[in-house]
Amino acid sequence: MSRMKSVGTALATFSIALGVGFIMQYGEETTSRGADQNAEIDRSVVRSVMVTTNAQGDSVFGVPDVVTTPLAHIENVQTVAAVDETYKEMAVPTMGTILAVPFDDCHTDVSVQPDVAAMVELTVSSPCYGNEYFVIRHEEMVFSAITDDDGNATVKVPALSADAIFAISFRNVEEGRVSLIVPDVGLYDRAVLQWQGRHNLQLHALEFGAKIGDAGHIWSASTHSPEQAYAGERGFMVHLGTPDAEIPYQAEVYTFPSGLLNRDGAIVLQIGVTITDDNCGREIDATTIQTNAGQMLVAQDLKASMPGCGAVGDFMMLRDRFEDVTLASR
Repeated sequence: MSRMKSVGTALATFSIALGVGFIMQYGEETTSRGADQNAEIDRSVVRSVMVTTNAQGDSVFGVPDVVTTPLAHIENVQTVAAVDETYKEMAVPTMGTILAVPFDDCHTDVSVQPDVAAMVELTVSSPCYGNEYFVIRHEEMVFSAITDDDGNATVKVPALSADAIFAISFRNVEEGRVSLIVPDVGLYDRAVLQWQGRHNLQLHALEFGAKIGDAGHIWSASTHSPEQAYAGERGFMVHLGTPDAEIPYQAEVYTFPSGLLNRDGAIVLQIGVTITDDNCGREIDATTIQTNAGQMLVAQDLKASMPGCGAVGDFMMLRDRFEDVTLASR
């Protein structure tokens, strides 16, 4: 009888402690009072069970409105989910592959055909995505485009490889893929400047000693055409993408007919950027890609620090971000 009374007293005392305090448990096990005080305890994962009341006796975490009267509090305890206290911001779950579930009678058709100077004409037809932005991926190059009201779009893209593959994505889901053999890609060298955002970046090519503004200065505002490159006269520039897209991927691609022009010389490649309210005093990111006779050179990420906002409206040139093209007559 005395033993039962002692057990009952202990339980009542434990219940009162729960009513006014809390219990913290680290890990899955606790150390006994006689354990080695110098032993290391793994606290990388904290699992907490908290039971408490405030001064007015209001319930917290499901505990009854009782401060001093012992009750069966254990039945009202709610277990708090385990929290990793170590580098929570780095323990990000890995995203899986996003799969598309097509709607009935909703299909994206993608076709491609060759064009002059190792260009290709990409045609997209997706009736369910009228007047919507999409992303085109080819090798390491990525840029945005938009469909018309009927879900159609046609884009001319410089091929970066002989076995050219193009993937089309709407809302971050790949909806179509197409490939084409481009045999004449080996006649051309190409340089790509690409970036994500609304920065006003420009790729400039200075052919055979030309200065800014000379006839040999090739950039996106030049009138030089793929037909001139096909004739072996000079290079040309195309701008891909749009700054208005929800995720604005943009790229500029310079093409030079190295396999069609028999002369010595060099082509200097530079990056131009206009200082705006959006990029002043900040660091901008971009990627450069170069191909040599259809062979992919290394793609490199670049960062550039912009001047302060007192320079808004100014234009600056970034040099030595590409390998200059060197030609030798055959």
